[in-house]
Parts: sequence; C-alpha cells; structure tokens
Amino acid sequence: METLSPNVQTSGMLSVGDGHELYYEDWGNPDATPIFHLHGGPGSGGGEQIKLIYNPKKHRVIFHDQRGAGRSTPYACIEANTSQHLIADIERLREHLGIESLYVSGGSWGSTLALLYALAHPERVQKIMLWSLFLGRQSEVDFVNDGRLGSFFPEAWERFIGLVPPEHRGSGQSIMQYYADAIHGAEEARARTYANEWALWESSLLSVNYNKALKEKSVLDDRDNTAVAKIETHYFLNSCFVPENYILDSISSISHIPCTLVHGRFDMCTPASTAYELDRAYGDALTLIYVNSGHSSSDPEMNVALRTTTQLFLT
Repeated sequence: METLSPNVQTSGMLSVGDGHELYYEDWGNPDATPIFHLHGGPGSGGGEQIKLIYNPKKHRVIFHDQRGAGRSTPYACIEANTSQHLIADIERLREHLGIESLYVSGGSWGSTLALLYALAHPERVQKIMLWSLFLGRQSEVDFVNDGRLGSFFPEAWERFIGLVPPEHRGSGQSIMQYYADAIHGAEEARARTYANEWALWESSLLSVNYNKALKEKSVLDDRDNTAVAKIETHYFLNSCFVPENYILDSISSISHIPCTLVHGRFDMCTPASTAYELDRAYGDALTLIYVNSGHSSSDPEMNVALRTTTQLFLT
C-alpha cells in the first residue's frame, strides 16, 4: 500500500485520453491559492524531496507526474506525448479540481512547461516561479551533449562518449541520436545500459558537489532512468515540439504576469546566460536571482533561495 505524505488532501489517477492516466496529489493548505508544480526531465516524475521548498500550512500545491513519468501510466510511454499534450493535461487537471486561477512553478524542464502553459493560458496564471531555467532551444540541448562540458567533468564525459563509435561523434545531435537509437531499441539489455549511462552523465552535471563514486552508486540502475532517457531523447530530438526560440519570441504576451526566476551561477545543465536572456526579454515584472549553486534544487544555496522565494512570492 502506498504511503502518502500527511499533508496530502487528496490523490488519484486522472484519465487524460490516448490511454494515459496521470497520478496527482492535492497537497497542503486547501484555502491557499493553488500552485501547480511542474517536475523536470521531461520524464523524471515527482518526488518527496521537492515538497520541502513549500510550506503545507501556507501553500496548496498540485503535484502530478507527467505522461509516462513516475506513477502515471503507461510508464515510459512516448506515444501521444508532446508539449501540447502536457499543456492540455494541466488544463484537464485544473478543471478536474475545479480551479479557476493558479500560480505555476517549476525548475529545469518544469520551467519550460510552466512558461509554455502560461503562454497557452495566460488568463489562468496569476504568478510564475521558475528555477534552473531551460527554454527548450537546440543550443541548450547541445550544451549538454556536444562535449564542451568534458573540460569540467572529464572522466564522466569519457565514460558517456565511450559508448558512441567515433563515426557518430560529429555533433551533440548525432551523439544524442546514437544514444536514442539504443535506448528505444528492441534489445532490452542494451537499451537499459544506454538509459543508465544517459542518466549518469546528466546527473553528473547537476550539482556543484560532484562525487563520482556516489553518483554511480545512486544513479545506476535507478528505475526512473528508463523513463527519463526515453522521454528526454524523444523531446530533445523533436525540438521539444515547439518552434526554435518560441518562448523568447512570444514572451511579451505574458510579460505582465509577475515572475521570479532563481538560477545557479555555476549551472552546468542550463547556463546562466539563459536566465539573463529571459530577464532582458521579460521586462520589469520578472525578478532574477542568481545564487552560487549548480542546477540541482538540493544544492544548499539554491535550496535556501527556493524556500525563501516560495514563502515571499507564492502567497
């Protein structure tokens, strides 16, 4: 039997069509303005750790596992799984819970989806809180997979690239395509190996507190590696199902919505320049906070900043 947090008011499965059912939780203070928290990946699912940035006495947070992720079913499924489907799913969940307007929050891929939802339904969104910003552009995807980060994580990069034959190393895109072919392939053991290595390389970049042995022990053979690797490669090889630079090109339509963005100065997954670009495009309604951390919400300075920001901003 599943053990739920004592702060969960309700939980359940919501059918959203195409054979997909989403797991969701309605958590915290039922009288507060609902916050739709959008998890990262895509494909990583929700988790208990991120709940610590919110205050159950002060906040009402709607958590859900996106299509194919976490406790949603079918697991690791990429069929009928696009950004447009995920935006529509948020709307279905909002309607299911009888919510008229909301705050939206998310980090990494969650920040992308938060902005895409706000662009699609600006009339529903009162405030936006983002961290570890990812705008879904090809340049940001290539940043992780084109080899430049091997200068900072040489042993992790050598391990990651070691599974790719030299003739497939021409670009970050070709490297990712080779991994994707293996991850989505019919040979189960090979697919699992490549999913594990995809997750390990990405995980190696998350925190300023890098420990090679600990990363290998904690990441390899994690059940979620399959969903993360399958769904991320599906999204990243399809430009996250939006036109290149779509968010920045469209941002003026939501620049009246108050927004706070927390970003790690030493983020090796999504560079600090991405946050700076959004800040310049968004205008006065956005507050950008740089902290001395990496990408991970559990990095000490990032975690403190997120807790502080949720208390002050999401009220």
